[in-house]
Amino acid sequence: MDDILLQSFQNVHTVVNNSIKLLKDADALLSEKGYIPIIGNGLATETSKSILQTSDNYGTLIPQYIARPYALKKQLESNIVDHLLMINIQFTHPQHQQLIPVIAFGQLLFELPQKEIRNVFKPWYMKNAIFETGLKIDVSSNEKIYTCTPFADCNDKFTFSIKPLTSIQTNNDIFDIVVEMWKL
Repeated sequence: MDDILLQSFQNVHTVVNNSIKLLKDADALLSEKGYIPIIGNGLATETSKSILQTSDNYGTLIPQYIARPYALKKQLESNIVDHLLMINIQFTHPQHQQLIPVIAFGQLLFELPQKEIRNVFKPWYMKNAIFETGLKIDVSSNEKIYTCTPFADCNDKFTFSIKPLTSIQTNNDIFDIVVEMWKL
C-alpha cells in the first residue's frame, strides 16, 4: 500500500509539472506574436485550504486547474485590452466526476475594451464558462469549436476548443494549439 500511495503522489506531481512546462512553451510561442501573460509569472489555480470542506469539494486540495491568460503587450501598455487568449488545463472538477484531464484554449473577446484588465479579469473565468454554465462539451472531438458568453449578464464572446491533455505529446502539439488560438 505504501508503494501505491507514493506512486500516486509522484504521478500527480509529474502531471502538474509537465503541464507547467507546457504552459512555459506556450508562453514562448505566444510572445513571438506579441502576447504576454497578464499575471506575469503567476499561475492561476484553484485550491482549498479549509478544514470545513465537504466531500464534494475535497478534490481541490490539489489544483483543480492551472490557467494562463494572455494579452497583446501593446494593449497592456496602453491599458486598453479588447481580447485575451487563454489556456486552461483542467485536472478535475467537482461537477464532472468522470472528467479526464483536459486542455482548453481560446479567446475571450470583450464587448467593450477593458481598462485595468488585471483587476477586471479573473483567471477562473474560463473554467467557469466551460464547466459550470451547463455547456455540453465533447472532449473526444478534437475539432469542435465552442462559443458562449462567459456570464449571463455580459455580451463578451468566448470561443474555445478543448481536448484531452494526453493528446499533447510534443512541442508541435503545443505549436498547433497556439496556431488554433490565433485563428479564433
